[in-house]
Amino acid sequence: MQNYWNRLAGDDLAEPADFFLKIKELYTACLKHLYNDPKYIPDFRIHFAVDQRSVEAGDADGWPVCTVSRKSSQVSEIKIRDFRGIENFENSYTWYQDDVFVVFDYRAETISPLLFITRSFWNELHQQIEAFGIRKLRISYMYEPLIAAGVMEFFYSYYRLDVNLVTTLTALTYEKAFINATVYAPKYDGDGEKRARNAGLDIVFSQPVPFLVENLRQVRKLMEMSDKKIALVVNRKGDICGMTSEPPYPGECLIRLWGHLTWTITFDGGKLSYYDARYHMHTDVDSDTDALQRMLSKLSQENMEKIETVIREAVHQRHGTILIFGSDADIQSESDRLRAAGNATGIQKTSLYEKVGLLNYLTSIDGAMFLNEKCECSCIGAILDGDAVTAGSTARGARFNSTVNYIVRRSQTGQRFFGIVVSEDGTVDAVTPTRITRLNLRS
Repeated sequence: MQNYWNRLAGDDLAEPADFFLKIKELYTACLKHLYNDPKYIPDFRIHFAVDQRSVEAGDADGWPVCTVSRKSSQVSEIKIRDFRGIENFENSYTWYQDDVFVVFDYRAETISPLLFITRSFWNELHQQIEAFGIRKLRISYMYEPLIAAGVMEFFYSYYRLDVNLVTTLTALTYEKAFINATVYAPKYDGDGEKRARNAGLDIVFSQPVPFLVENLRQVRKLMEMSDKKIALVVNRKGDICGMTSEPPYPGECLIRLWGHLTWTITFDGGKLSYYDARYHMHTDVDSDTDALQRMLSKLSQENMEKIETVIREAVHQRHGTILIFGSDADIQSESDRLRAAGNATGIQKTSLYEKVGLLNYLTSIDGAMFLNEKCECSCIGAILDGDAVTAGSTARGARFNSTVNYIVRRSQTGQRFFGIVVSEDGTVDAVTPTRITRLNLRS
């Protein structure tokens, strides 16, 4: 009998290991669409039965099992009698058909969207391989739809949450303003019942509002009563039953809707965001606070805290803004130069950490704000000048491109600045002479 994997590949000379090394490459390419930096993709493993054997034969003689992993080009082979003994089997995705099996171990230790994303990926891949053979399949254009399908199924399975509704709410304006709201949704237990708070709410609605797409306009209106500190609460029936200022209960899903087509969901075991029309998986080592703190790591703890406070306030500027940070000498030198050229407005040196409430007013005019390491500002509304010295992005606006070019250009003169670019579309980028990092600081 022809080997099952060779039959799928459409090549009698192909080895099963070669077949799955190719699948490893395709799976890695899919996950690159989910993680902002490929280095944070988990070191997944794919286990597969080399030969077709009946359950009885496998139990009696064992199953020859090969393993490929993301970080290795080597293929290992072992013989097992019970494939449930494979490491992390209970948290993996398993497929069984025609007396062969495949196990995707994506290294999760708790519930994860990767289970559903992996299932969507494998089902589509297997379907295409059976139809065309692995050498002729075309799956790269399917990565985003497969991720979307997995994300939607995950949140509906565990939280009865319609992710499409969440995304649609962020696309709607209310009195010309985009959304800034928080929602807590309870998790389903294994018996199908939802855990939800029934008491202790700050506000209880006498008539709960169904959290459904059919009720879109009313739900969007209710969102205006919420922000980062006050959350709407969805009960076990899927209705918005009230409001609370208390943190989420254990197991609850925290949904932050914080701009046009932008949201973040923190759930039991992880965190996922949606922006730039894509889903983004967060990791412990890739938290936005960590990314910001790594950038500020050479500063004193006191100055780090001051700058982080000012940045977190600035990201709420609805019309977008630019903050340029640097040493006191470099900031003063640039402020003087830009003011002398008529490209900036000077102010007496003011600590915006102590007067952080003024940020929203000072950043309401076009141009950049210059601050030293103590968050003292002496220049606002600055037009960033300089010849183009680095490649820009036509997908981004003038604010982003001018900041990137300016910081690279000034680094060539020995001035080391970093910038925070807050765009009108809700994105926040940290810019250094060598790197651009997307931050999620509005949630």
